[in-house]
Amino acid sequence: MGGKEEQVKNISEKWRVRFSDSTFTFYSTGTLYSTPSNSRDPAVENVWNYIDSIVGSLFIQPTKEFLIGFDETGKGELIGHMHLVGVIIPSILFSELERIISTADTKKKHNFDYWDTIFRQIANFQNKGLKFIEEKIPPWDIDRYNINKIMDVVYQRILNTFFRDILIEECRIVIDDYGIGETLRRFLNFLEQKGAEIIVSQKADDKYLEARIASLIAKRNREMVIKTINEKEEFKIENLSIGSGNAGDRQTIEWLEKCYKSRKNWPWFIRRSYSSVREIEGKKEEIRKEIPPINEDLLTECFKQQFNLGKLDIRALSVVCPHCGTASRSVQLINKDDRFIPKCHSCNNTIENLDFTLRYYCGFIIPDSNIINRGLISKALNKKSFFEDFTILIPSIVRFECDTSGGKEEFKRLGKFASMGRIKLKEVGEFRADKFKKLTSQEKDDLIINTCIEYNAILITADNQVKALAVSRNIFTIFV
Repeated sequence: MGGKEEQVKNISEKWRVRFSDSTFTFYSTGTLYSTPSNSRDPAVENVWNYIDSIVGSLFIQPTKEFLIGFDETGKGELIGHMHLVGVIIPSILFSELERIISTADTKKKHNFDYWDTIFRQIANFQNKGLKFIEEKIPPWDIDRYNINKIMDVVYQRILNTFFRDILIEECRIVIDDYGIGETLRRFLNFLEQKGAEIIVSQKADDKYLEARIASLIAKRNREMVIKTINEKEEFKIENLSIGSGNAGDRQTIEWLEKCYKSRKNWPWFIRRSYSSVREIEGKKEEIRKEIPPINEDLLTECFKQQFNLGKLDIRALSVVCPHCGTASRSVQLINKDDRFIPKCHSCNNTIENLDFTLRYYCGFIIPDSNIINRGLISKALNKKSFFEDFTILIPSIVRFECDTSGGKEEFKRLGKFASMGRIKLKEVGEFRADKFKKLTSQEKDDLIINTCIEYNAILITADNQVKALAVSRNIFTIFV
């Protein structure tokens, strides 16, 4: 078919045939392996099609117009966040994506460059309709809580976000079974009644392309954080970096032992509840995990009903004070030594666990220029209060208005927290300095409010006028 036979390189190879930038190798075990083709050589395409016609697909073929897959990584490692990813793929992309990722081995350890190369190939399909959403569970939540309930809420929120653009009945939804709870199962049953195909399966990424792609993205993003930690001099001990973070990695264990002997406090990314860490500390008692304080009672019935119908809309969100019962579209954050505490407007009592609940039910926060210029988010993050693990969206108008010394310093601090994986930081909207200069204050505020609606994000402001505008348009607002 136009290839050139080459000499085999070892006794395990039966034959090798090379095309322009792809080599097909047949092994004595019966495996036929093809290296990727970046040039999309038609001759290579023809060979791939021929092979597919003989052996069939590695994955179960599409049965719906859209394929939604979920997977997570980092559940058993000793360091860092757990990464949860949901991906949606138009079925017309199935064959192209399969050829890119069918040879990727998600079960073995690889360096960051391996995962990043595959990720970049997948990311090229974003302009063709592929979308993905990543959420993270931080080490301190993993140490303290049974995380399955957190995963249930996060996966339901991702599904609701996808359903803003597509119909439920057009979807096949595949979830790798981690021990799904009753609430998510009830939601999945509702989606099935609406016409979606629901598959909850162990090792789903072995059979379903959409789950494999979610797994690959999760692994790449986790490896990026691990790579960043390993490269930081502040986390090296006697020139030793932490390694992969896996309990079976001798380098990781050696680093932990050296860190503990140095009498330094464990850095933020260490999971202190894991047995390998506790053995180093000399602790033997068993850790009992708590139920995570995701308090649905803090949310109005209207919001919960919409959420359970597959609809996520920030304009439906109100918070119910557990003390006085008042439902409100805003709460106030009181700054006590840079620990930000949410309080009810009506009775002035603290609303416990509001940050935890909003983080997993909503997840997105948009600060206005006042908040950025005053550096309030980074102050809170220094004390691990309130904004931890939210996705901080920066509208282009806020970036424009914060071209100040204070704003630049805050963006730099937020970038550092994002590189650690403690928040996600994302700029949204087109930057048009010439256009922004001509806008009135009202028009600038409108841009921020419209961005909150577009991304289902909570607004945080210290400006009474902005707060009043947001509440009048049913945008849930945190006022500092």
